[in-house]
Amino acid sequence: MKVVPLLNAFGASVEGEAVVIRGGFSPRYHLNRETGRFSLPGHELDGEKIKGKILFCDYARGGVAAGWALNALKEMDIAPIAIIFIRSNPVMVQGSIFANITIADGISWEAFDSIQTMDLVEIDPEKNQLIIKDKKISTVLL
Repeated sequence: MKVVPLLNAFGASVEGEAVVIRGGFSPRYHLNRETGRFSLPGHELDGEKIKGKILFCDYARGGVAAGWALNALKEMDIAPIAIIFIRSNPVMVQGSIFANITIADGISWEAFDSIQTMDLVEIDPEKNQLIIKDKKISTVLL
């Protein structure tokens, strides 16, 4: 178990499987918004679902519509339970809060690089911390 500080965090404490994407994230351009799966042909995450998972992203991409897209994912019950960024933006923060999705910003590059898709993690916004509980908990794409 490893505890990692976060600069800012808001929302409920949640635990789940990590999904890590590098190169920025936009819910409008990286996801099939009908299935909640990544739509990135040729990418290792193509087809990976985000429902009930904790999404790790280096930075946020997209404009105002990205916030509405997060709410649409939540209403369709296909949203992640949390999103953690190295660097977020106001649109993602507002969209996550509006959709009641836990969000954090300010994880270090070193900590971000240590997290892998399928690690078991917990975010505690009240303490501004991430807990890496177990490495690679699953081996199956659902």
